Amino acid sequence: MEPTMFETAGTHFVDFTLTFFNLAKNIYRHENQIRANSLAFQVLLELNEHSSDSPAFTMSDLADCLRITKQQLTKLVNDLEDKQLVRRIHDTANRRQVYISITPEGRQLLNSLYRVMFKTTQQALSSYTEDEILELDQALVTMTRLLAKFDQNRI
Repeated sequence: MEPTMFETAGTHFVDFTLTFFNLAKNIYRHENQIRANSLAFQVLLELNEHSSDSPAFTMSDLADCLRITKQQLTKLVNDLEDKQLVRRIHDTANRRQVYISITPEGRQLLNSLYRVMFKTTQQALSSYTEDEILELDQALVTMTRLLAKFDQNRI
């Protein structure tokens, strides 16, 4: 029996994801401090999306957003706080309500990691032909567009 298009696309997607995660783990990192495929990196990315003037995430909201337990997030936030990359902000009306915010050092680390990732990517692309670069670029634009729907379709 031949695989369905969903099975074939699913297999290709998982194979691509594993290859990409392995690549990200090995080449996209900042001075061994944080890796691009790490949960700590995801915390910083989520927090960076929001204004530092008004923290958008409580610990519970951020744990839900990242699909991890509050206990996992507490350990991550403790580590990131020790590195001065995030800070906890207690609500003045309800001290039990704790918000998380990225620090300027955290933003600077993300910017630095982005530059390292970009430089590494440029070096890797130097071995590609012009046609391969155009093909890869088009595939990435298409993947980005299609992936916007991927998480929305999760059950």
